[in-house]
Amino acid sequence: PPPAASRGALVATAAARFPFPRVASSAKVSAEATVRGMYDAINRRDVEAALAFVDDDILYEDFNFPRPFRGKAAVRKLFEESCEGIPDDMLFIVDECTDGGGIGVGMTWYVELEGEPFPNARGASFYRVDPVSGKLVYARDVVEPPAKLGDVSFSIIRAVAPLVKKQLRAQREKREKDGGEETFSDAPKKSATRTSDDDDDSLVSGDAVTAAGLYALGAAYWFVLLLSPPGWQGLPGEPAWAVAPETLAEVVAESTDFFFVLPLLNGAGIDLLGAAPAVHPVTLGVFNFAEAFIFMLLPCLLMDGRGRNLPTTKTWSAAMFLTNALMLPYFAARAAAPAPSARVLEEAAEQEGLVESTKGTKGALSRAFGASGLAVGALSVWWALFADPATGGDLEQRLAYLAGLMSSDRVSLAFVVDIALFSVWQAFLINELDEDAPAACKFVPFWGLGAWLLL
Repeated sequence: PPPAASRGALVATAAARFPFPRVASSAKVSAEATVRGMYDAINRRDVEAALAFVDDDILYEDFNFPRPFRGKAAVRKLFEESCEGIPDDMLFIVDECTDGGGIGVGMTWYVELEGEPFPNARGASFYRVDPVSGKLVYARDVVEPPAKLGDVSFSIIRAVAPLVKKQLRAQREKREKDGGEETFSDAPKKSATRTSDDDDDSLVSGDAVTAAGLYALGAAYWFVLLLSPPGWQGLPGEPAWAVAPETLAEVVAESTDFFFVLPLLNGAGIDLLGAAPAVHPVTLGVFNFAEAFIFMLLPCLLMDGRGRNLPTTKTWSAAMFLTNALMLPYFAARAAAPAPSARVLEEAAEQEGLVESTKGTKGALSRAFGASGLAVGALSVWWALFADPATGGDLEQRLAYLAGLMSSDRVSLAFVVDIALFSVWQAFLINELDEDAPAACKFVPFWGLGAWLLL
């Protein structure tokens, strides 16, 4: 990171180009001044100064996250993790804003690094302040998506619209049956909490919006990586319906070398299960790293109470081979599923079986999967970098081979996409199960998950 003086110079430069007026102590309230002051403090990495602009009862919706942040303490954690997780010279620049009459303001913004706009890091936000204190009471941030699907997005919307309609009808019927006044916008809030009555057997309804988004993402995954025609949008390789025989043979060979069992046995002079198929060490390393990642997700999925009534183990078993082609629909179904009541969780805790499934806590299974997954992951990295030098060559040749895979082989590209999505599931599940877990366990892909399972 740059020294404090350099960072100060960067902030000063940004402030000169886009001044950040602070909230005045006069009677006039300005949402724009409040928000610009908050951005100014964030750019200085001064969390306390930023929180001075925030009301105690704030509702902050950042669409990078599955749930809104409620209250100043939750926003403090968001600001702290944001300031710690990005480079010191990365600045948030307000581009344009429209004052909504004093207490509300809409803004467009972008992220800047070394004086240049950061790719795929633009956004639009709306903010509202308290008319008396001038402090921020509501915020919504919408961030530019990294994937630009173009007109494919309309096809996805048409595909998932019937599912969304079904969810909306179910929610409306439930509201009418209960005689409540809950609106659709209340659903995310209620889906994140249990009923106030611990003895209530009723279930909190699912989140139709999140479910629809995940179903749409799953449809995009299926289309882009599995079904899109050869050469679509420059995508390498063949779709599943036109896979070349040599590609299919490679996939079978990788699966046969699952977790390096056959190669290791052959290396020890044991041929009882036959000879291991020849696979380039980089390809095999990437494959088994992705497999070890999803392998370690099972204990988290079993501990997750919201997936209690879903075919979790069966889905995970099939996803060991079909990866996020199944995991995305699973998480969509999970979002749509009602949260179990306190009584259901208490009854499950009294049953016999794995503590992950019954009590929702880590046990022997978690430690075994964590240790095994970390071992296979470490072996995968070593295998990709150093194993079979006659085939793989030196480090430079292996990196060049990996780059070639990403531009020519759709299967390998899909595994890299899978690893990125597994990192998202890791952060989400650990946060759901253990909000106080170290940030490294949530946000360091793969290794953080293994460490959390062992802790």
